[in-house]
Amino acid sequence: MKQPIFKGGSRRVSQTASGTASHRRVAKIAASMLVGLLPFMLKADEPSVKTTELTAAQLSKPATIQIDKYGIAHISASSDDDVYFAQGFNIARERLWQIDLWRRKGLGLLSQAFGPAFIEQDKASRLFLFRGDMDHERWQYGYHAASALEHFVAGINHYIDLISEGSVPLPSEFTLLGYQPLKWHADDILKIRSHGLSRNVNSEVTRAKLIRDFSLELDALRVKLEPQHTTSVPKGASYDTLPNDVLKLYTLATSGVRFSDEQIEAASKTLANIQQGKSLLQQVESEALAASAQRQLGSNNWAISPSKTATGRPILASDPHRVNTVPSGRYAVHLKSDTMNVIGAGEPYIPGVSLGHNGHIAFGFTVFSADQEDLYFYDVNPSDGQAYKYHHYWQPVDTITESIPVKGQADEVVTLEFTVHGPVIYRDDTNKKLYAIRAAWLEPGMVPYLASLEYQKAQSWWEYRFALSAFKNPSENHVYADTRGNIALKTAGYVPYRDNWDGLLPVPGNGEYEWFWRLPIDFLPYQHNPSKGWVASANEMNFSSSMPFHIGYEWAGDYRYRRIAEVLESSNDHSIAKSLALQADTLSLPAKELVAAIPLAKITNPIAQQLLINLQLWDKHMSRSSTQANFFSKWWHRYLRPTIVSTLAPNEAFPYLADLSSFGDQAVLLDMVAAAFNSDNVTAQEQMVSLITNTLLACASDSANLTTPWGQSHTARLVHPLTPLLPEAYHSYFNPWQDLQRGGSMDTVNANWHAYNLTKDFSTVAGTTWRMVIDVGQWDNSRVMNAPGQSGDPSSPFYQNLAQQWAADESIPLFYSSKLINDNTVEQIKLMP
Repeated sequence: MKQPIFKGGSRRVSQTASGTASHRRVAKIAASMLVGLLPFMLKADEPSVKTTELTAAQLSKPATIQIDKYGIAHISASSDDDVYFAQGFNIARERLWQIDLWRRKGLGLLSQAFGPAFIEQDKASRLFLFRGDMDHERWQYGYHAASALEHFVAGINHYIDLISEGSVPLPSEFTLLGYQPLKWHADDILKIRSHGLSRNVNSEVTRAKLIRDFSLELDALRVKLEPQHTTSVPKGASYDTLPNDVLKLYTLATSGVRFSDEQIEAASKTLANIQQGKSLLQQVESEALAASAQRQLGSNNWAISPSKTATGRPILASDPHRVNTVPSGRYAVHLKSDTMNVIGAGEPYIPGVSLGHNGHIAFGFTVFSADQEDLYFYDVNPSDGQAYKYHHYWQPVDTITESIPVKGQADEVVTLEFTVHGPVIYRDDTNKKLYAIRAAWLEPGMVPYLASLEYQKAQSWWEYRFALSAFKNPSENHVYADTRGNIALKTAGYVPYRDNWDGLLPVPGNGEYEWFWRLPIDFLPYQHNPSKGWVASANEMNFSSSMPFHIGYEWAGDYRYRRIAEVLESSNDHSIAKSLALQADTLSLPAKELVAAIPLAKITNPIAQQLLINLQLWDKHMSRSSTQANFFSKWWHRYLRPTIVSTLAPNEAFPYLADLSSFGDQAVLLDMVAAAFNSDNVTAQEQMVSLITNTLLACASDSANLTTPWGQSHTARLVHPLTPLLPEAYHSYFNPWQDLQRGGSMDTVNANWHAYNLTKDFSTVAGTTWRMVIDVGQWDNSRVMNAPGQSGDPSSPFYQNLAQQWAADESIPLFYSSKLINDNTVEQIKLMP
């Protein structure tokens, strides 16, 4: 048997051998870089299209993977099964370390590769696996889903077999960390749920802690409820003994994997020990920030009717937002068989395409922030710690015992506990309480995005609408356009029906607070060929406030949606170029509204008055080159917002009121500024004038706030997960992009979030890395972006080739016709049965 190009080895390091370990790691990286450069060193002797032929006995007929000059894979085979096999093979070729890490994290197998530091996270992940009837589950995503999964996984496993044979190289991350990729089973994808866009249990707990430590009234500063609503403590609920770290396991289960030398090499440390050392302040601020992220991270989309476009064809645009990751959270691919021809982007670890087009219809989505989670607490039987009260009877706690394999030591045996509602995440033995999560994403049919397998082949609105009935997670606003000229928006997702409470606070698990059913899809928002000629969504509340259901109350601000609506309404000759420009639009409505709300005549300090005049003259665009955009963002988020909050809440409450960028709900505080100046209350006006004057002067006292362009403060934070383990000299190999300056903000259509409360700077941590604008009917005119590149292999030319274009808000063509694909192919892989 041929030896692999990379050989895995142990990374056990004693303190006395740390220098040797460092040299070994450097050698491994150097070898990885050299192997990655070989194709380019030999390029002069190769044909213009590099062709590789490999055997794959699992195929019924040959399959071809054509890589275009931007790194997008165009996969063709005679049958759907063969296409999905090739898709799995190709994603393993491009992103094996990324998808292997996703699978290990989801199944609770991190400790097997990385040691005891990850035992607690493995336990948490196992708590949140789907454990229902797998035979039934395979049918939840459409008639052909089970076969698609089997063949997709077979393709991944075939690539892993080729690594074992030495026919293809082991990705460098495995070599550096000294472990091998594991083979997959189709059911793995059905079991893993903790990576979905979950909501809103973090917010429930933060609200309950505000009640425990301060008052419910303070929550109105934290988040604006929509539709307008006043919550109250549910009957029988008390939060006096709510544990500070009640969400520890939930947070570990739903968080990504973070590496450090300490975690990998110090077997004595565990996440549990680290968590116990956290202060109350860190705990509550972490939960508040998580709640903020759940509410704010979203997306934009729109579809424009032929009556409002220059070509008479529909246009569809979609740019979902994610935390910036390396590699990208999505992968662009073209899947072509005798029965389908779909192109777009999807999750790397599932088959199919979730955003894109198929030559008949185009489709995209944005998050619809339905409330899909609840925290329950239970009385424990004083004489039997394994029983909890439910419907006036003591019910036994269900348990599952599992063994977690741990690198370098014996397996860890863990006991997982469950109530009728879901996994037990906390035991409070002192107060005889259990806490458990009920999450919609643990129900049947809730694998995130997998139901796109059903709608990606639809050829008409009604076929697409019928297919959406299977789409439950995440809850999304789906936009649609087709070659017949139809456009539509339809919301789909699992929305629980709560009869006797609003879902905003933890409730007793005694049977009085239950989800009675799932709201039918027909109860959720819907528009089809509206007379205005367009549909759009941007995570705003988009349903009638008179609806008699508790759908959810925590939504992103409507600033992005209002800007999109303004632009779409203003023209009847929309084009692909105009939709691309709208995706890159940096106009800040909060900046516009705040500056307009402050009467210049009220600001009497001459320096503060001049600073306000500068802001008035500014065009309110958060462009990369703008110094005023930089000054506004620093002043608003780091000075004025916290100062206003400080007049209304004690300092001790600040951690509860944190969002990603500042403190207090932005919309609530903007309303307060406007209300103060619209009021006849002289004292309120004088107080607001004082706050604005003092914060303007304080912000300007740092000259960098006045002179630095926004892009220099707002650089993209794109870091490979392994970076903390690498010698500094090799950081640039895994992170080759430099100074990626970004415009926009969390409130502009060009959405790029900073998270000062996490990072202590204004670098962008999340936003739009995948964008697409589809010319419906003239498909080759469509444009996309996927940053920083398609590949997860640092030695690939497609690892970072799109980073600079993304930072400049540019796009690349999405080739669809055979001629353009063939003309732009730079690499070809032939899989032969």
